[in-house]
Amino acid sequence: MSVDPVVPRSPGGSAPEQDSTQWQVQPGDTLGGIARQLTREGMPGTTAELVRTLARLNGIENPDHIEVGQVLTLPRRASSPARSEDTVVAAGPATPRSMGDALLDAAGRHGLLQGALLRLTRGLTAPAASSHPRAPDGTPLFRQGDPAWRTERLGLSGEGPSLSHAGCAVTACAMALSRLGGTVLTPDALVRHLRASGGFKGPLVDWSMAGSAVQGAPRACPGPLDCGELDRELDGGRPVLLRVVHDVQGGAQQHWICLTGRDARTGQYSANDPATGRTTVLVRKDGALASAGGEPIHYAADGRMVRFSTGAAQQA
Repeated sequence: MSVDPVVPRSPGGSAPEQDSTQWQVQPGDTLGGIARQLTREGMPGTTAELVRTLARLNGIENPDHIEVGQVLTLPRRASSPARSEDTVVAAGPATPRSMGDALLDAAGRHGLLQGALLRLTRGLTAPAASSHPRAPDGTPLFRQGDPAWRTERLGLSGEGPSLSHAGCAVTACAMALSRLGGTVLTPDALVRHLRASGGFKGPLVDWSMAGSAVQGAPRACPGPLDCGELDRELDGGRPVLLRVVHDVQGGAQQHWICLTGRDARTGQYSANDPATGRTTVLVRKDGALASAGGEPIHYAADGRMVRFSTGAAQQA
């Protein structure tokens, strides 16, 4: 079975073109922070210049005010043909980090942040597994817009949208499988596994192939939301993926989060949110789940979940 990825909506209500020239605003994002990230990725210009460019491209009158969920158009990098004499020279012994930074700088100068060079630099500069933050229960906290993997494309041949724009299901699944498998499985590693194992149907995830990415190969079982079954899974220490909806620029947008546990005394459910890379809290409302009061993004369950069968449960 496959599921639709989340595609952010533009102000006009239509889905934006899914390429690396767009950025979906996450909680805590500012134009200055986005501009600094772009300079680290090789975008020419100073931070102040990029802030002004971002404001102009997106019709933003107040650069200090952007909305969560807003899709920003990014400046396009000027491309020029690579020359055979273009080389990267490291002063002194190269470490994985310094070499990766040098390659990223070269890529930014020559418009080569695509293809093989990007994959190489990502491998050199990706944070070590131990550096990933974790929720109190030990489940890794991944953000789909993390620079380490945000440009990874969905689909068997990488023809789909990027993880940053439509990777909530993959990112939530990577967090759940990391917990179940006992090792860190990053979203980009899961994408590569799905690609190698035929786990995409177009840009859509084939859940039947996801679990084989980790030890024990837990079987992903998508189905309608059943709160009783959900509670049993969480009480048994097995995370559950929950599909929710939230408001994006006046329209209801689907999104996947990873439920990691519940407190039977308070009725609160803990979840890891791929949109923010942080935890969020939900409570039972009218027989379903919705965000607790005070949460920065309001989610409401839309009736779909994915649980994972492990060990003897798979034989039942």
